[in-house]
Amino acid sequence: MTGVQPAATRDLRTDDLRAELAGIAFDRSPDIVATLSVDASWRAHALSAAGRPMLADAIVSPRSASEVARVLAVAAAAGVPVAPRAGGSGMRGGAIPNRGGLLVDLSLMDEILGMDETSGLVHVQPGVTGLRLEGWLNDRGFMFPHYPTGAHMAQVGGYLGTNGSGVMATKYGSIARLVASVEVALPSGDLVRVGGLPGYAAGPDVTGLFVGSEGTLGIVTEATLQAVPLPACRMFRALRFRDVATAIDGVRAVLQAGWRPAVARLYDDESTEQNLADGLDLDVAGVQLLLVFDGPEALALLEERRTVAALVDAGGVDEGSAPARAWWSSRYRMRAPSLPAMWGVVDVAASYGRLLSVYEALRVLLRDDYAEYDVHFDGCIPHWYLWGATLSGAFVVDRPPDRIDDALALHDEIRRRSEAAAVAHGAVVGGGRGVGLEVPPESISDVLRAIKSALDPNAVANPGKLGL
Repeated sequence: MTGVQPAATRDLRTDDLRAELAGIAFDRSPDIVATLSVDASWRAHALSAAGRPMLADAIVSPRSASEVARVLAVAAAAGVPVAPRAGGSGMRGGAIPNRGGLLVDLSLMDEILGMDETSGLVHVQPGVTGLRLEGWLNDRGFMFPHYPTGAHMAQVGGYLGTNGSGVMATKYGSIARLVASVEVALPSGDLVRVGGLPGYAAGPDVTGLFVGSEGTLGIVTEATLQAVPLPACRMFRALRFRDVATAIDGVRAVLQAGWRPAVARLYDDESTEQNLADGLDLDVAGVQLLLVFDGPEALALLEERRTVAALVDAGGVDEGSAPARAWWSSRYRMRAPSLPAMWGVVDVAASYGRLLSVYEALRVLLRDDYAEYDVHFDGCIPHWYLWGATLSGAFVVDRPPDRIDDALALHDEIRRRSEAAAVAHGAVVGGGRGVGLEVPPESISDVLRAIKSALDPNAVANPGKLGL
């Protein structure tokens, strides 16, 4: 069932699968299949609008780990592709059933199974939405410090599958740092549990093998995550800089001095206009740095005071707390592009010595080489570390070609050339949103390909994603 077989052959195979999966919710209704076969990527929406959707042949909705394992075992035996879906908020096609087959909708596996409050470890199923988990934890005096901007849509399984980086990654890290253990249904149909405590393992970190694998090695059926107590204090600050270079140097100096804001989001002038001024109706302009500090009151106040003073000394202009506070309260209401526009992301990471040149290369490429298509480059640097930062290079094309094949070719060309330019200036591809269908094959190591072959010899687990 590859999505290109004759309809009669697909129908016969699907009927056989329905019989073998008796007792598991199985849906072939066109409306449900069409709705769930689309994620937030431009490619999925554009192809659907053009009458060429990449559709699953059926939707299966398991309620337990054993049912997920059964689906995978049956699919592997039949050679049927399986794509997991946990919210569908991804922008790079990771949840698209691009080769037909079965789409495993995890939304019915939405139980919060319990919590060890002494250790802050919470046990969840993959279909729990980010906002529901946050509300449940808040009621108990905790938070889960992973706040992707799509948390209102995203589910825990998506967090894990993409190794997501939320807006507080500068202090708390990506999701990988917040995972104690996972239970995974392998393509063989076996259930395995790996891990035990966050960041602690005897030998290689096997948990990390599945976090970020986007369903290509198996499907996460349960996870134990590290929550933290709600902070006693949360402080906000915004600073304006004359240019991106000055801001990068300032943030680097702050982090390497040991200060650690929970949020540091740097917007270039165009990104400020699109996301803050127009998107959130804030009275801001130019290069903006939004900061959030949290923790015990004395620590948060000290960190805010020292950080802001250092950034002002580095050339920043203190604009008070209002812009950052307004962004925080509205961070799940960011305006998303829609057809007929084209959109995409070029997420890369670079060391401080190369970050500015990577940013400039992307900005110049998209501004100069694609001016005829009215391309807007959203140059935001949202996650900072001791060694460097990630650049979330979203782009929007206001005048894409009318013909879908020409539009697809342009989209792929922009992404490929942007990634190539970033790599040529010292960046690596990837930045906390997964890569789905849009990974350069040369960036996938032979070691990962060997692991894929060992765990999924029939190549049914989300084929085509991660270049696998």
